[in-house]
Amino acid sequence: MAAEFLSSVGTSYQVDRILSEAVNEIVLLSPSMKLHESILLRLQQADQRNVRITLLYGRERNQTRGQKWYRDLKNLRILYHDKLNACVYRNEKELILTSMGLSDLGSGIFSDMGVLIARLRDRKAFDDGIYEQEVLIESAEEVFAGKNYVRIEEKTHPEELIRDMPFLTYFGIEDRTLVNGKVKAPSGKFYTPEMELYHDGTIKYQGFKKTRQRHGEWIFYTYEGFVREVVIYENGNYVNKIFCDYENPARAISKYYLLFGIGNSVKKLYDRNISELYFDSLVEDFTGSDRTKLFYHIERFIGKRAIFEQPVTFQDMVDQLYRAMYE
Repeated sequence: MAAEFLSSVGTSYQVDRILSEAVNEIVLLSPSMKLHESILLRLQQADQRNVRITLLYGRERNQTRGQKWYRDLKNLRILYHDKLNACVYRNEKELILTSMGLSDLGSGIFSDMGVLIARLRDRKAFDDGIYEQEVLIESAEEVFAGKNYVRIEEKTHPEELIRDMPFLTYFGIEDRTLVNGKVKAPSGKFYTPEMELYHDGTIKYQGFKKTRQRHGEWIFYTYEGFVREVVIYENGNYVNKIFCDYENPARAISKYYLLFGIGNSVKKLYDRNISELYFDSLVEDFTGSDRTKLFYHIERFIGKRAIFEQPVTFQDMVDQLYRAMYE
């Protein structure tokens, strides 16, 4: 079953459950910022669990006027986007697209409908939903940020960023030396590195800018660490997008992208610096003796068992993963 239809009662119940079960993050998109008291209670509980909360609202910007409930939430970020006209609620595992606004959840006054999308059942739809949310969030105006909600780009200097950015060889960068905050490519041109992380340190996306505009391949990752898609830009203009469909054996994923996902998973699971990780790197140099945790993480994401047979290098891991998926 790819998606589940929800009635008004079902929508209220499932949103309440999504908020209650959130472990890492909650994202709420609604044109109206007015909250039903049951939703406010769930957000307060999530904040106490240190769940990262993003609330994006639309229509009138001054909807926060006179509201005080959000000021004590340490892990909350509120943004405004004048083009927002959809209601979407999600945690790290499930997403609901509905006609029911935040103020109507739990009220039972109106007849609304919705659709529940689970990451495990329909990964592409779930990831597409996250991508569209991130596009809106990236261009939205920040209205409020709790004291624990520090954005990565605000606390990361270019020197720290380029030191930690992995897979530079793939981008043609051989020297991490910065000149005025930029790295020099073999062509002689200079590019500004950019990388953002999820709150647990997993890479969210990475790429380079040319004259302050996205240029070349930008790698976007899922929360689990795997490459979701690669978007190609030319001087800030969108050129093409490569979506990584892990469930379609007819569309093989590049071994480079599989390596990036494995490496990012290492960063997620072991909190290791992966800036020097590449195909010829030894697995145990990054995982120690506990490689099983990495194997299980990948096998669970792919949906296959017993993929790996004592790989020594990450090239071995990529080859074995590729065979399990496509041969």
